[in-house]
Amino acid sequence: MEYVLHPRSEIDTRIKKFQGQMEDLTGAILFESVDMGYFSGTSQDGLVYIPKYDEPVVMVRKSLQRAVHESPLDVRSLKSLKNLKADLGITLGAVIGLELDILPYNNYSRVANALGNVKLVDVSERIKHIRSVKSEFEIGLIKRAAEIVDAGISSIPDHIKEGMSEIELAAKMEAAMRSMGHQGIVRFRRFNQALPMGHLMSGPNAAVPSFVASPTGGVGMSLFHPQGPGFRKIKQNEPILVDYAGVYNGYIADETRIFALGRISHDLEDAHLAALEIQQTIAKELVPGKTGRELFDLSEAMSERLGFKNHLGGPPENKCGFVGHGVGLEIDEYPVLGPMDHRILPNMTIAVEPKMIYPDVGVVGIEDTFLTASDGVQRLTKLSQEIWRV
Repeated sequence: MEYVLHPRSEIDTRIKKFQGQMEDLTGAILFESVDMGYFSGTSQDGLVYIPKYDEPVVMVRKSLQRAVHESPLDVRSLKSLKNLKADLGITLGAVIGLELDILPYNNYSRVANALGNVKLVDVSERIKHIRSVKSEFEIGLIKRAAEIVDAGISSIPDHIKEGMSEIELAAKMEAAMRSMGHQGIVRFRRFNQALPMGHLMSGPNAAVPSFVASPTGGVGMSLFHPQGPGFRKIKQNEPILVDYAGVYNGYIADETRIFALGRISHDLEDAHLAALEIQQTIAKELVPGKTGRELFDLSEAMSERLGFKNHLGGPPENKCGFVGHGVGLEIDEYPVLGPMDHRILPNMTIAVEPKMIYPDVGVVGIEDTFLTASDGVQRLTKLSQEIWRV
């Protein structure tokens, strides 16, 4: 394993793409650590200013020393936002982009006061669309993340025993992934949303709904983190959902497999086969020009035709509203395979996850991360897709 720095050529390409979408802007100030790391090569505490024409500037509070080592750009010390206008050379009447989808209001107010008579606009949609298409450098890291999650999930048979708790099994699997370079957290670009390394829940626990933007929730460990593995004991003849994100040097691959000690009911086995059929059909349609809306509608139509409309993505009152999503530095990247007109392009990494939710019974289904291309799609997560009987 190694700590990978992003090469100057990678940073320059990203910046040029962003500057090419600044027709209405003077520049953009990015504070969010993932965006900052993506465009500057460092995620230290501070900001990166990307002007429309001139060279970008990185300003860091802590650690300046690390930022200088990590970023190939001009890195300076950030003492106070009060001098931001002069420090960045922003003139009267400028139009400055900010990440208004996630920037807290207090931070926004401080920036607005510091810049004075400038217009502030949202650039989060532009950033998310730029990041949705991956470079060869990024694809290499995502492929390594896929190997990590493959290894983690495939270690389940080595540890699983009847009577052990969900969290005990999760800890053993997570230790295997951590030792391979998993950073231990999964980034999520949503307010009040945080993820564990994954969801490992057994039987009815997997079907317990929660606030998280996911088909599954789970009871979790406490009311302050009401999702993911809990203290329930694993039993014979019930589905065990293992839904995890592999991460390598910040980049994510997402995968789900179903395990069972013994056999599960024929109804659940049929539902799992239906989920596989839906995923395979969607994967074949992950071609440039298609939209997330078209693929979501296709999955909905298939679930109705196959007799699983009230289970795909959750029961009618708790449906997640999507059948897939982009992955990269965050697990909820574009494109969304839901009722949104996100266009599929080459070099997108997309997790397709048709899951069948049965309240008070359990969850079956599948998830894999795919790489799109002009001539087809490649499945990056490689594990066997049938129910794993241990």
